Amino acid sequence: MKIPEPKKLKSGTWFIQLRLNGVSIPVTGRTAKECRDAATLIKSEHRAGVKKIQAPDEMTLREACERCIQRKERAGRSPETIRGYDIITRNRFQTVMDRPISSVKNWQEIYDEEASRLSPKTMQNTWSFLNTAVKESGLALPTIQTVAVETEEHPFLEPEEIGRFVSAAVEDKYRIALYLALCSCRVSEILALDWKNVDLENDIIRISGAVVRDKNNKKVEKKSNKTEESARYIPIFIPELRSALNEVKDKSGKVVKANQNTILEHADKVCDAAQLHRVGIHGLRHSFASLAYSLNVPVKVTMKLGGWSDFNTVMKIYTHLAKKDVGKYSSQIKDFFKNAN
Repeated sequence: MKIPEPKKLKSGTWFIQLRLNGVSIPVTGRTAKECRDAATLIKSEHRAGVKKIQAPDEMTLREACERCIQRKERAGRSPETIRGYDIITRNRFQTVMDRPISSVKNWQEIYDEEASRLSPKTMQNTWSFLNTAVKESGLALPTIQTVAVETEEHPFLEPEEIGRFVSAAVEDKYRIALYLALCSCRVSEILALDWKNVDLENDIIRISGAVVRDKNNKKVEKKSNKTEESARYIPIFIPELRSALNEVKDKSGKVVKANQNTILEHADKVCDAAQLHRVGIHGLRHSFASLAYSLNVPVKVTMKLGGWSDFNTVMKIYTHLAKKDVGKYSSQIKDFFKNAN
């Protein structure tokens, strides 16, 4: 059974374009062998009549989405990402999900109806996934007018507020998780942190791996982080974090034994106690960048410590704080010229 040789894409994924009965079928895999094996299975199932290869005109939107999800799973996409695709397939565009894609003509009307009850960001993610799934099936969705997604600045603590939060969290049951977030950790990294990666003698923590939820809403531990830059070493910056870690008697297994919602609830509770606006776990992570800016830490160093791969993410926080500094520095410049004579 002859199978085309897989090609390596820029993303690192291996790819084969099969053609069965005039139908184009893209196959992906994390390795050349995995890609070749997947293509061989599809071709053998087709020959044995186990799986019917549909022409693009006959394929429903749900079938296109499910096949796209299968390809993404084989390519090694994050369980959390697959979970998002599965949620879209089960809950979005249900009025046309089981209709042949080629039979749907009023896409703008259908899109507008969905957009009337979903957020712009959700619509952006949904439409992007549907476009990918349909394109990979050999068809294409029409160009329509989509809702604009406004750039939202995630709330975070200002440098002068961080100390109040640290003090208010001292007696909290999950203070270790909250302090780790303030040291730049994502909640998925916090839940994955093992005691073997905590070096109290040298005041340093190795951030490696992540705990996310799969499409069945079950916790899955990934050995790799969100990005290559995410795996890193961070100093134990906060004295209260070091004290809290030292106080733990059983230093085995996971450092934080909780779920994401519980940690979020306690973050809100501490913010309320300190009379601060609620910023959530992700906001505490961004507060680290806020502090770095106030201490004149270079952006590249902040990115390294915080495991950010996207320069723009950190720059949004730096720019936000820089705007606040304009008034202060403008006054200083005015005072200089006022006193120059």
